[in-house]
This record gives sequence, C-alpha cells and structure tokens, in this order.
Amino acid sequence: MPGPRILIIDDDKTLVALMTTLLRKEGFQVLSAFDAASGFMTAQRQRPDLILLDMQMPAGGGQATWQRLATSSHTQGIPVVYVTATSRPGFAEEKVAEGAVGVILKPFDPEAFADQVKGFLTRATGEYKAET
Repeated sequence: MPGPRILIIDDDKTLVALMTTLLRKEGFQVLSAFDAASGFMTAQRQRPDLILLDMQMPAGGGQATWQRLATSSHTQGIPVVYVTATSRPGFAEEKVAEGAVGVILKPFDPEAFADQVKGFLTRATGEYKAET
C-alpha cells in the first residue's frame, strides 16, 4: 500500500528536490509544483494528504494560495503546513490559529524533516499510515 501523498508547492527547485528525496526515503508519495497556480491545480486534481506550502513565492504567494485552497470545494480540508524563513515571534502560532496545521522553518534540519511531516499528518488526521 502506498504511503501518504504529499504536495510540495515551492519555487525553490533545489529545496523541492531535497524535500522529495527525504520524504520518498520514508515511503511518502511526493507531488511537486513550482508556482502557486500549478500547485493549486495539482491539489485539485490529486487531493494530497498534506500540502507543504512556501510562504514566499512570486505571483501568488503562500497566503493567497492557502486562501484559495481553503475556500475551494475541491481542496477544502486538505491540511497545509507552511514552509518559510519567517521566524518572527508568534508567527507559527498565528498561522495555526488561521487554520494551518503547522510551520516548518527554513533552513530545516534534514534529519528531522520527515518526522516533522509525520507529526503534522498525525495532528491533521489523527493517525499516520506508513507504507506497508
């Protein structure tokens, strides 16, 4: 049985490649999009289990994309985790209060990244189903 499906929406192709490698190593299925518009379309078509969304993207940043995802009948309810370099005090709590599952700060620890994603999946769905 395939593992959970994660959609990464980030304009940094090197970072997407790293996240993809780390997640696939743990049995995740990984989809990716390098801009907000294609990320939104991919989310509508593929219905991932979790979306990792970059906050700072040109042409429709993370906040606007999250709002589109949250209000579309096809993507409502898909848990979103922001991936961002914004580290001001209270930022993560603010985003969770707005409806995000959590925040992963850039640069992240590659050794802990997959476990963070598993934790967010558990928080969002109540369970984490690994590949069997």
